[in-house]
Amino acid sequence: MAGATVTARGEAVAPTRPDEGIWTIEVSSLDASPDQALATVATQSKELEALLGELGVQTQKRSTTGVTVREEHDWEGGRQTHRGYRAQNLVTVRLADPAIAGRLIEGAIARAKASVRGPTWWIAPENQARLEACRQAAVEAKRKAEAYADALGLHLGEVAEIRESVGGGIEPRPVAGPIALRAAAPEPSLEVDPGELEVKAQVDVTFHLEG
Repeated sequence: MAGATVTARGEAVAPTRPDEGIWTIEVSSLDASPDQALATVATQSKELEALLGELGVQTQKRSTTGVTVREEHDWEGGRQTHRGYRAQNLVTVRLADPAIAGRLIEGAIARAKASVRGPTWWIAPENQARLEACRQAAVEAKRKAEAYADALGLHLGEVAEIRESVGGGIEPRPVAGPIALRAAAPEPSLEVDPGELEVKAQVDVTFHLEG
């Protein structure tokens, strides 16, 4: 049995609450000229900035992710007609406190005439659930390797190799679907619950075998 080894794969999941929710806010306006459209969006964007300040969203938690101006057309009777120029400003906001999300949605719609999309839930690299999933996966790999060795009348020796497998990651448990709202303000009682996510880990561990 000299040099014999056994490799077992361990998989595990660890539940955790997300650390942040990522929201995309779109401020847009359709006007007769590009300058007018940009001016309108600039005014609406200032209202959005004021709202974020009132909610205590730090500047490093918000960023402009896209500014566009384009000509828009419609088709009528088989002919293309000019509608005007649309300017858009996309702002990404990261919220650690989901309780703020409802007020953000209400204020962005009412004050900045914006549309809101999200959330995308994010788990920080330092979240302890990531390490816990790795620990559990390694334990599972050892249990399986011991079962293989025992069935063959052998014993596990030292670890020869540990290789993290692809296929880990984060999967959401069933929660409410993404929110996309515009025009009419939602009810003041709107609440956003992040629920629980599951961090997955997968590892291949190779052990030496002893007879």
